[in-house]
Amino acid sequence: MVCSGRYGEMHGRLPESILNSDRIIAASVRNPWDWYVSVWAYGCDGEGALYDKLTGSRKLQGHGYRESLITGVSNFLYELRRSRRPWRETYIDSSSPVLFRRWLTALLDPERSRDLGESYDRSPLSRFAGFYTYRYCLMFHRTVEHLYNGDVCNQESLMEADRRLNIIQYMLRTEDLTDGILELLERAGITIDSNVRDEILVMNRTNPSSRKKDISFYYDKATSDLVGNRDALIVNKYGYRPPQTDAK
Repeated sequence: MVCSGRYGEMHGRLPESILNSDRIIAASVRNPWDWYVSVWAYGCDGEGALYDKLTGSRKLQGHGYRESLITGVSNFLYELRRSRRPWRETYIDSSSPVLFRRWLTALLDPERSRDLGESYDRSPLSRFAGFYTYRYCLMFHRTVEHLYNGDVCNQESLMEADRRLNIIQYMLRTEDLTDGILELLERAGITIDSNVRDEILVMNRTNPSSRKKDISFYYDKATSDLVGNRDALIVNKYGYRPPQTDAK
């Protein structure tokens, strides 16, 4: 069976033509504890959109002028005042648990949410849910109004909204991505030959960074609990477990 397709915007929302079709909608999810380490370590290597946002030079564009001129000007003035130095200092060494914990604590601090962009600070989620959960909802919920209008104000209402609005029919776990892809193809009725199957099984991980593989190296109990609480939607829905840490 021959299938055609096209690339869309990375991390973009699906168009209505896809949402209203009979296609299988699949996506991938990652252990939140691992996701934060990966995003930070990638930034330590000078890569990634979040790293650029937190540490990059000030820009005139991209502040939401089209949505609201007042909001756009406000965001631009905030960017002029915001210091990049504290963020840059957390990206010095990808082998430092101390720097990672400092970065993570700042990243999940509601008072710093405006630094991250993507309208995270405009959403009540910034007060109780992690940045990974916010991105997850932006991409995988049919609509996004509920993320900003106050309908979702705690973990319970967020989980209820996810049950109603999540568009993903087949979720692949990044940790088992190759097996998940093969199962997805089978479910979709797509037959592949042995050569393609072997290629899928040996696929390399993209965006590798200089991080250590064992995420327990980076966490202490306080930061592990922080992720577990803030990203509880993903943790509970997909049964992820926190890294082993000292009880201190």
